Amino acid sequence: MDIHEVAAERPNPYRRKVESTYEDPPWMWEAALGPGNLLFQFGLFGASELAAGPGPGSVGPSEVRHFEKQLEIAGLGKGREHDVRRVLDLGSGWGFLTGYLAERFPGARRVDSVNVSRRQLEYASAQLAGSPAADRIRLYLCDGQDIGLLPEPEALYDLVVVRGVYTHFPDEVFEASVAAVAARMRPGGLLVISDTLYKTDISRYRSPVTDTVDRLACGHRKSPAYFLSVLERSGMMLEDMRVLPGNREVIHWFGKVRANIDTRFPEGVRGPIAELREMCDSFSATLASDQASVCSVITRRAPGPGGLPPLRDRHG
Repeated sequence: MDIHEVAAERPNPYRRKVESTYEDPPWMWEAALGPGNLLFQFGLFGASELAAGPGPGSVGPSEVRHFEKQLEIAGLGKGREHDVRRVLDLGSGWGFLTGYLAERFPGARRVDSVNVSRRQLEYASAQLAGSPAADRIRLYLCDGQDIGLLPEPEALYDLVVVRGVYTHFPDEVFEASVAAVAARMRPGGLLVISDTLYKTDISRYRSPVTDTVDRLACGHRKSPAYFLSVLERSGMMLEDMRVLPGNREVIHWFGKVRANIDTRFPEGVRGPIAELREMCDSFSATLASDQASVCSVITRRAPGPGGLPPLRDRHG
């Protein structure tokens, strides 16, 4: 499957930091996150599993449950697949979610997968090439603020998914990306976001780790108020916002990842996986003190004068 490169329209000095975060070979990430489906945006766990405590194993199934819950909240539960004709997966990681979206929404004529990491896109290309939905998927090496440069601007998106992505963006890139995404969405289209937001005064927040390392390119922290203000300025209407998964579940997720890393790399590890291992401790402490949470944010593109009705009412 080809990877189409979109030339950057404006500078993003932080892009290289994000690219380097995912340069470790995919097998190392599989060792940390578990085999089967490489997803990295936390998960939902049952009461019995939480009570038993974290142990090694794949976090993938919990991640799928998390995403399905978001779709349910957005009104796109099972049986609503016909509502979606075109999909954008912004910050598509190793491509599992792109393939999942293509299968989950068989009526989508196109699923566009956008990422700045060539290594991740190359892995996605190899994994998705044999998919029954491969002919409906396009892979783009493209900065998140340059969505407006994707081909076929007249073909607007019904559904845009952005999960664990805006946490990597400096404020100015985040604002440019949201504006560009909104401009490419059909009125009434849905934007489904999962991101980490900080409840404390950002200027006063101090990580439990006292060094200045920007682990996994997550140093550009955002508050709920700022996050929502950017969405609203770009013409997005809030449908639902909630903490999801709960902090206890995210701490459990980190516990499983910690166990995976310690089991697979008993001699220690360097690079991004080492940063992830450190975050298992440091960010769990932040969550335990309720200074931050992972939030599900569902917004809808505002209709213009005489615009289309909401997505869920448009296809009968």
